Amino acid sequence: MDYIIDYLPDKMIVVIKMKGRVNFQIAEKYSKESLKLAHKNDCTKFLIDHTNTIMPGPVNKIYASGDELQEFGFKNSDRIAIVINNTGDDSNLLVPITKNSRWSVIKYFYSDRMQEAYNWLEQID
Repeated sequence: MDYIIDYLPDKMIVVIKMKGRVNFQIAEKYSKESLKLAHKNDCTKFLIDHTNTIMPGPVNKIYASGDELQEFGFKNSDRIAIVINNTGDDSNLLVPITKNSRWSVIKYFYSDRMQEAYNWLEQID
């Protein structure tokens, strides 16, 4: 398990790059650290890069559901782009779903569309 958290001041985005296996405790830890950095910089945009995450099963094992992110401290004013590898079996993630009004706005992107994730985050003020 390894991750890097960085703040991009020119884009006002906190980037989390995950590498290796992820579990609930790791996801909670990097979420709380990234939120601390974001609050310090008055930032509400996040990109979670899971392109180097070892997926032991379906993508729902990366602990990035609306409920989980809310539990970690993300708010409905936060915007989160989650980047995953295109494995072909999780294409339903790209389809918008009805969400709880307390959840963050979450959108999934495939790794070959990383720039689209940044563009989507930059469109939001």
